[in-house]
Parts: sequence; structure tokens; C-alpha cells
Amino acid sequence: MNKYELSIGLETFDVLGFKSEEELNQEILKLIKVRSEFENKSKVN
Repeated sequence: MNKYELSIGLETFDVLGFKSEEELNQEILKLIKVRSEFENKSKVN
């Protein structure tokens, strides 16, 4: 399989299915947000 096919790093927000770069950034923040049940239980590096 081609490495390029596995990467989204070079694609624009519209190619990825988002209406704006801001919408893409909001979705990324949701993915990297620490879940509330883990916030006080462990350190996140």
C-alpha cells in the first residue's frame, strides 16, 4: 500500500470533508481532549 494513501497530513480541510479549517480544528480538539473520567486520575504527557 502506498504511504501517501495512509497519510492525511497534506490534505486540505475540504478534501477531508470539512466546511472550513476551523471546523477541522474543532474536530481535532475533540479527538485529543482528555476524557473527564481521566482528568484527575493520571498525568497526560
